[in-house]
Amino acid sequence: MTDRLFRRRRAGAFTAPPRLLLPTALVLAFGPVALSAQPEAPSDPPLDAVVDTATAEGPEAFPDLDAPFGPLRVAERNPLYHLFLTPTVRGSAVLERGETRMALSTAYSNIFEYNASTTFLQIFDLERSSTVISLARGLGAGFEVGGVVGFQHNWGGFLDPAIQGLHELFGFPNADREKVQNGGFGIYLGSRSRTPEVFLDLPPGTGLEAPRVWAAWRAAGGARRAGELTFRTLVKLPFGDHRASSRTTDWAVEAAGRRSWGGTHLHLSAGVVRFGLPPRLEPIMRDGAWFGSVAVEQRVADGIALLAQFFGGSRYAAGFGIDELDNLPLNLSLGGRGRFGDAWSWQVSFTEDVPPNSPSVDFTVDLMIARSWSPGMDR
Repeated sequence: MTDRLFRRRRAGAFTAPPRLLLPTALVLAFGPVALSAQPEAPSDPPLDAVVDTATAEGPEAFPDLDAPFGPLRVAERNPLYHLFLTPTVRGSAVLERGETRMALSTAYSNIFEYNASTTFLQIFDLERSSTVISLARGLGAGFEVGGVVGFQHNWGGFLDPAIQGLHELFGFPNADREKVQNGGFGIYLGSRSRTPEVFLDLPPGTGLEAPRVWAAWRAAGGARRAGELTFRTLVKLPFGDHRASSRTTDWAVEAAGRRSWGGTHLHLSAGVVRFGLPPRLEPIMRDGAWFGSVAVEQRVADGIALLAQFFGGSRYAAGFGIDELDNLPLNLSLGGRGRFGDAWSWQVSFTEDVPPNSPSVDFTVDLMIARSWSPGMDR
């Protein structure tokens, strides 16, 4: 089905898929509606909150108690996809003029896929962690620029015995885990012939992920208004270790919107990514893909919000006859975000592949802590 959405490189130029028009239109239509809507006024607000919102943001603003934290910052972790630009869900928030934000995050994933068709063999059996540092700066007039760099570490599946035991305890299938040695490591994707054509055959170890940079422009709304609409462009630079990067230049564009009702916030995003292909992956990869996300955020206490988020897109590769490579990558994330002190923020999230036969990995745990600096502001 998605063979029609993006042509492979040898078949011609990249074309935007018709399916992208609907989510993009929803996001573009989302902004004007959000700006015209009025949030529900809190009962008996403190006098200082009334003064602040009336003088700083106008009648559409809401107090800090209900201000959004934004969607969970998660990305697809499939070992093949992760060589390329897999956009992180960032939402519509943009730093204000002079504001700087530094974040340290770490993601741990358990990955197991053992599949074969008549011609291809896939073995993804590993644990993976990525430690990432990002830095962003608000330039004013709704503009933000930033960059991120990280290190990825791959090693054997030390959780294999525990996961198999848990599956057996509840009568769940083990997805062929019994066919490979527990604690082993493998990233292999290639043909099954006696002289196999190998696309991926990566060793364990630590490697530099490709640096990524972005620029964002808030087209409408604001951080303390009932809605906002932001456009963002991202570029993956052609660097990094072969374990963690395709060493090609990829880019993406997206639109992200938010609509708020008091302490409840809806976050939407949609975009397209285009990637360069190294010669060894040209026969199996597409030129591009579409992606999108939807998240519901609910403030549950001062400085704490809970989120449920669904994100995914179209497949990067196709034609293997293996569901875990040919299906759409889809993920469900549950977690929390919040602030403490005047300038610190955090995130905790758990991501599961939904459905389990998609290219998305088994599960990922994400942790993030961030610090902001802003002249004259307490963030």
